[in-house]
Amino acid sequence: MLKMRAEADLVETMRDLIRDATLGLAVSERVIPTLDSISGKTGLSAAQIEACYPSLDAIAVELRKVAGDLFSDIDEAMPSGNNLAEVLDEVVALRAKFYEAAADFKHLADAGERFLPSVATANAICDARYRGRLAEALEPFCGVKTESLVAQVELLTSWQSWRHLRGVQRLSVDQAIALTRSLLTAVASGVDQPVWAD
Repeated sequence: MLKMRAEADLVETMRDLIRDATLGLAVSERVIPTLDSISGKTGLSAAQIEACYPSLDAIAVELRKVAGDLFSDIDEAMPSGNNLAEVLDEVVALRAKFYEAAADFKHLADAGERFLPSVATANAICDARYRGRLAEALEPFCGVKTESLVAQVELLTSWQSWRHLRGVQRLSVDQAIALTRSLLTAVASGVDQPVWAD
């Protein structure tokens, strides 16, 4: 019984080591993780790595679970403002908080989706869920223009836009938030908001 427990603990320790090494390679060293690079980083043999994770896709699935456990609350958060301006302002704040917290995992997913089909599929599903939550949050303020507004808000508050503002344009978090808010203000100015009877 103790031997089985010790073996299970060893496997879990190796799995943690492999996950950490994979994330470190992708984020800190900007290297696409391979079996050889993970082996070099962990000191584990290819056979030991494959015993824990039969494929890179299996590692990606595990990292998605870890990211989900860490960030699902802030990823799924949606505003509850009283008017369109408040809702858009809060969307920017919530997405900025999520992207900054989950940036390492998002960068790893960017690299992985190029060669791991499950990562590309998972990213597409996450994008669709975000679009659906946006539609629910914006519909009370936009009426028939909801679909058009959702497309624009999704574009401006997407990970790709945030990554560009922070990584390519080298804006600070506050600068990226301010720019995104100003763009959303311009988008919202073209929306005739429905008038609700009191």
